Amino acid sequence: MRWFWPLMIVGCGQTEFAQQWQLDRVRLLAARGEVVAPPDPVLGSRAEPRPGETLQFSSLRYAPEDVPPVGAMWIGCLTTGSSQTGCELDESAFQDLEDLDEDASPAELAAAFERLTEAGFLGFEPDWPPMMEVPADALDGVEDRLEGISAFVNITLMAKEEEGADDPEMGFKRIAVSEATSPNHNPDIEDILVAGESLGGAKGFTARTGRTYILEPVLPEGHIETYSYINSQGEEEWRVEQPFFTWYTETGPGKMGRQASFDQAESLYPFSAVEWTAPKTPGWIEIDVVVRDRRGGMGWRTLEVNVL
Repeated sequence: MRWFWPLMIVGCGQTEFAQQWQLDRVRLLAARGEVVAPPDPVLGSRAEPRPGETLQFSSLRYAPEDVPPVGAMWIGCLTTGSSQTGCELDESAFQDLEDLDEDASPAELAAAFERLTEAGFLGFEPDWPPMMEVPADALDGVEDRLEGISAFVNITLMAKEEEGADDPEMGFKRIAVSEATSPNHNPDIEDILVAGESLGGAKGFTARTGRTYILEPVLPEGHIETYSYINSQGEEEWRVEQPFFTWYTETGPGKMGRQASFDQAESLYPFSAVEWTAPKTPGWIEIDVVVRDRRGGMGWRTLEVNVL
């Protein structure tokens, strides 16, 4: 069976000088977990699971056109003792799959996949949607079940083996598992205003070369949560989330000064708008914006811009 190896993301020294917002190399931009359950009609999908629930994961990935399709391998685990350093996958679990041939029985395949799951393998985007089943006894023995414990996931971007190298693009995400009275939900971006005008469900917009546009993301009503917080004195406080946005853009061909750019890489709600300047060369440009609520919730929106 064929498998995948890490994709090299460095080369020619160019990435050393790239701005944070530049989409010029393979990037892992965001990762999100959602409890498998109907979303709350006001708050949206829940990001913080309880024991016995299942999380499904997704990621926002970018790769230039000349790079083969890039997937994401997910591994995960719950904290044990004082561990706060993430997860390690027993790579020998892959050997069971490697040893199978085309005549393997369904039972043999199931046994190999079961061992992978037990070793911490959650899935591989886009072929195997990553999922994590939180054990029903995950909080047994935990003194503060409202605070709970942490689950960790590690994400590694992968390409086909002929593109293999020793320096993969990797990410890490911490997820609270608790019985909190105000569990975290994911924020979503329901619209982006372009020069004050709604996109109205469109996937992007048309821009003029060299022109500057004001882009402003719009969150659904209710997606900025009020939540319970226990301070250092052990007292309960009610706080309001302070989401922020991270912006990314392809730059287009040409030299610096003629490429697409942002006036700032991040914006803080309610001052969420940024200025984006189109490149001076026509062509299609991708823009991505990621929202984070500072509690682990995350969402994003991708725009396709036709620069004329």
